[in-house]
Amino acid sequence: MAPKPVDIAPTPQVLMALTRTPISPLDALSELIDNAIDSFRSAAISGKPSPIRQVLIDIPSATEVSRNEGIIRVRDTGPGLSENQIADSMRAGYSSKNHFDTLGLFGMGFNIATGKMGRITRVISARTEDDYAIQVTLDLPKLIQEQKFTAQSEQIEKPHGLEHGTVVEIREWWPDGDPNGGFIRSLVKMPKKTLRERLGRRYASLLRGDSTTTPVVISVNNERCQPYEHCVWSEKRFVERQGHGKIPALIRFDDEIDRARRCLHDGTDFGDSEKCPRCQGTESREIVHRVRGWVGVQRFDDQNDFGIDLIRNGRAIRVAEKTAFFEFTDESTGRSEREYPIDQQYGRIVGEVHLDQVPVDFQKQNFQQATDEWQAAMRYLRGGSLLPTKWSDGEGNDSYVSRLFQGYRKVRNFGRGDMYMGQYNPAKGKADRISRETERAYYQKFLSHEPGYYTDEKWWELVETAGEPPIQDLPECEECGFQNTAAAEECGGCGQVLNGKACLNSDCRAQIPRSASSCAHCGTSQIPKVKSPWKCTFCSEDNKADAEYCEKCDSIKGALHPASPESLTPNSIEDPALEALQLSIDLADGTKSSPLDIKVRTVHRPIIPSFGRDSVPMVTEAKMGQITVYLDPTHSAFTAMGLRPEYLIASEAAQFIHSLHRNLQTQPAHTISGLTADILKAAWGDAVTDSADTVRDDIKTLFSQITEKILTAPHADDFYGELDEAQQLALAESMVKAGVDLAELGRLKSTGGYLRYCDRDTVTAFFAHHAEGWFNGLVWQDPWPSEAEVGQVIAGRLREDLRLKYLRCLEDCASYMRYEQPERLIVVRARAAVEFLADKLS
Repeated sequence: MAPKPVDIAPTPQVLMALTRTPISPLDALSELIDNAIDSFRSAAISGKPSPIRQVLIDIPSATEVSRNEGIIRVRDTGPGLSENQIADSMRAGYSSKNHFDTLGLFGMGFNIATGKMGRITRVISARTEDDYAIQVTLDLPKLIQEQKFTAQSEQIEKPHGLEHGTVVEIREWWPDGDPNGGFIRSLVKMPKKTLRERLGRRYASLLRGDSTTTPVVISVNNERCQPYEHCVWSEKRFVERQGHGKIPALIRFDDEIDRARRCLHDGTDFGDSEKCPRCQGTESREIVHRVRGWVGVQRFDDQNDFGIDLIRNGRAIRVAEKTAFFEFTDESTGRSEREYPIDQQYGRIVGEVHLDQVPVDFQKQNFQQATDEWQAAMRYLRGGSLLPTKWSDGEGNDSYVSRLFQGYRKVRNFGRGDMYMGQYNPAKGKADRISRETERAYYQKFLSHEPGYYTDEKWWELVETAGEPPIQDLPECEECGFQNTAAAEECGGCGQVLNGKACLNSDCRAQIPRSASSCAHCGTSQIPKVKSPWKCTFCSEDNKADAEYCEKCDSIKGALHPASPESLTPNSIEDPALEALQLSIDLADGTKSSPLDIKVRTVHRPIIPSFGRDSVPMVTEAKMGQITVYLDPTHSAFTAMGLRPEYLIASEAAQFIHSLHRNLQTQPAHTISGLTADILKAAWGDAVTDSADTVRDDIKTLFSQITEKILTAPHADDFYGELDEAQQLALAESMVKAGVDLAELGRLKSTGGYLRYCDRDTVTAFFAHHAEGWFNGLVWQDPWPSEAEVGQVIAGRLREDLRLKYLRCLEDCASYMRYEQPERLIVVRARAAVEFLADKLS
């Protein structure tokens, strides 16, 4: 029997099946925008660019949709389409010969998008050279009923105002109960401001335009979408890092990394062949593999708002991508590990990178990451691991993302050190980070394009002045002009009362200092007399009515309890680094806990909970939705026992959440310890877990900073003569490894520059022999005890105690670097040592 053909043409039900494809309403609308943008791009490639590039979108109201009224209309001002071009764009599975310059990669995209939103789609397109327009109507229910895979096309008179361009209209919404019934309702319920903002982020580069193309205008219901703008530091800002030099806060690039000859039909790489390996076609085009854009540092850090936008032909395929850039997969084990952020819970590396040559999936949700194009681009942008501890000997990573990571991975030194805004804290004697409220206020001014805030000048002022103590206000006395401190109650020049009160004695009524307990004029006590007995708030002792001080604990009558929030608040300062806002964790029954704000205030005095008791590390004030922790950082729990404040804060929060959900107390998972662990992970993450590698990195940084400071220390030039043979050999090997000519050693000895190449044990030995020159601000802030102030014997004892304290910490840090897998107690000891020394650096 002779073979005969079998009809395998699809039925109209195929189109219905396509409309079941799971995409979001924003993605469906974007498909129609992509087709409009492609028309602009095609016109430019043909040599006839559109002078005005607009996409006008009309979205009906939710009320109209509920009545099965209104239409979705997407109109562009492109050159228009021919009848064949319209047919191709509506044909499921159609693929043009241009895989490389367009966004609408598949005809399926048009059918999925329009079919999910409504039952009837009409396309009207007009070209300048024609005196008519083409109209094609696709009625999905009618196709199913008639079992015909065709749409009606006809020539019509050009609609008023449509000289050229294309209009896509969708109407007749799917009813309730249909799988697509809720799709259009989800779209129209989205606030139009939100829709414009999301389109502004997705098409930001097209909306901005560049030196070669005019901007594309996209409007929704007659209001223009504004391009998203990253709030980043300018190119002139930088940090300096040992071994990396100056690292700018913004790095731009436009680099060709490869070329390939691609098939015009299916995009396959020809390689060395004359024909396409897939379709055997011979039509091809050379495609330049180019990586262009920028990566930079955001002016504020955030738990979620960071990452790099990846763009193809003007549309952001991945917004704020983190996995591709900040996670590393070990090829030998297949395990992935997050590398940024790991030093704290916030990130600030952002960017926009164009990868026009990298193919995407047909829903445009992601790039095809198994392709050679993707792999090559990622190797170029981020290289291998970002962590120097994972680099082999002689290996490095100078990629753009790695350079930013090495410069800006941590935010510990507020101000110029880590390039972060701060404000001087007189209690600590150094800078604290700026408050989140200030950051939000500055960001709103950035969005409003206010001068100095849109650019980074005003932001930079808070970086430069972070470590500078404010100039103290010295009010002038009106009587004698003497300048007094702000807290002065009496003038230091003439004795005039500046901040006073009237004497309680009605016969006197003289003005006396506000804090005076008695009148200097008449001697009358200024402590009000209370006739009734009073109870001490501190020790609960009942006292006689005329007693001014508690008979048991000596507290002043009427004084607040020293551990009460009312007493602690004015004697404490906010610590944003320890706070956690809108914290929510999983509970034992599978629900989420209500958002909780954890506020932390540090108190630089002991917190005594009750009379006769030892001080406690912290007390907590709890109310619905917030707990405030008052913490004494000098308590022995932190200084001697080595506990991290985050652990105790998390325990207090866990107790609060546990008590709120008493109905779960019978469930094994609802425990204080379990809740504490979940809170630590959610609020502070990796920042509270010291790995061997993070401690090792901090020790390397510490010794690098010390080495730069001791080059001019006393005895730096002649300490070389005290090195033994092994230390001199290690120094020579280090110089050779760094590419320094050994002939330079003589000059380096005279300047102290040889110390840059000494190992950590040798640097420690230098301190052990010549500690005196390291103090008084050269390396350490602490002063070197003076014989003139305390005498020779006491000064000698104090000097030796001070030297040994710092020496033991330096030895702990230097010896730690010899361990490959240190035990936990060794890690804790090294962490305590490096934090002590880093805090003492000048």
